[in-house]
Amino acid sequence: MRKYIVGVWVTFLSIYGVIFAADKEKAYALFKKYGCEGCHADYGVIAGPSFYMVKNKYLKEFNNDVEATKKYIIETIKNGSQGKWFKFLNMKMPSHKQILPEELRIIADWIVSIPPPPQKEKK
Repeated sequence: MRKYIVGVWVTFLSIYGVIFAADKEKAYALFKKYGCEGCHADYGVIAGPSFYMVKNKYLKEFNNDVEATKKYIIETIKNGSQGKWFKFLNMKMPSHKQILPEELRIIADWIVSIPPPPQKEKK
């Protein structure tokens, strides 16, 4: 019975990993299509906050309510923003009203699901 349960979990995690990777690929294609990568990266700061910083800030603001966070991210992408980030007060994120609703959902889903940065090995 235990082997069966472990097998089911391994299968589930494998399928989840494939779905997660596919969503990441779709999100990255959209980042490239709409120029997001010119200002944002997964973890590093370019001209705007990293996607990981966005995730952490807004999940905290919305008390870990993932759906509220996604909705806020979608609205911010669609309408643009300025002055929400102390380090980036003079930067303006333009509105992206041309992005389709299903594309916005893919982008927001990836941002709120981005894992912590990989830990560097200590030598």
